[in-house]
Formats: sequence, C-alpha cells, structure tokens
Amino acid sequence: MNDPVATFLKLAEIRPENLSEIETFLGTQKTDSATLAVLERPDEPVALLKIDDGEATLFSVLPSERGSGLLHETYIGKVRDAIVTQVHAIENLGDASALHPERVEITGSRLMGQINLMDYNAEERAALVDALRMITDPRS
Repeated sequence: MNDPVATFLKLAEIRPENLSEIETFLGTQKTDSATLAVLERPDEPVALLKIDDGEATLFSVLPSERGSGLLHETYIGKVRDAIVTQVHAIENLGDASALHPERVEITGSRLMGQINLMDYNAEERAALVDALRMITDPRS
C-alpha cells in the first residue's frame, strides 16, 4: 500500500520541529476524491502532487532563511502541455505479462518530474494514471 504523504515527509528534509504540523496539514489533503503522489523534480525540491477535480496542486518545503520549515502550496490547475509517459521494467523479454510499471515521467510542463510507482498496487497505479489524464486532457 502506497502512502504518498509519509514518503513525501521522508524525502522533503523537513526540520523536526515542523514535522508534526506539516504532517497534520498534509493529512487533511487525503480525501476520497483526491489522488496524491510524490513528484521528484530535477533541480527542485520534492513535491507532493494532489490531483482533485481534474486540477493539480503542489505542496513542497522550500528552503528559507529560517531553514526548511515552510510548506508552500502552489495551485497548478490543468497542464495541457504535459506529456505523461509510463516506464516499465521488463523482467523476462519473452513474457509480455512480466511488464512492471516502474515510474511515470512528466515532461513539457510545470509538473516536470517523475513519480516512482514501485510501491503502488494495480488499483493505485490506475487511479494515478486516470487522474493524470484528467489534468492533461486538452479537451477538458
């Protein structure tokens, strides 16, 4: 079972005195309608991606004069210019069923980065890919 908030908290290098407050706030982002994922971005701090009602929001802990303690919420909305690619690991070249989704790569938008799928089950992967389709669909 995947827990994006816990993974984000581990990767975000949050100061211990701020961890509980940030964890509590991010816990409120978990809803039945929201899809959450950790977005690892090149040359940017790791972010928690929230997709809800077809729109994206990023949460990240950015360095500040007081250290890494401020949680930034960035509304992104739709990202029609994004290209979403699933990368699969092939364990046995002779067996097509041996494909295992490894990560999702997003390019060409403000969401550029990758999402590690190794801890996702099939249902969680499908929900994430469907949510990504909703925010990148040029017809919506």
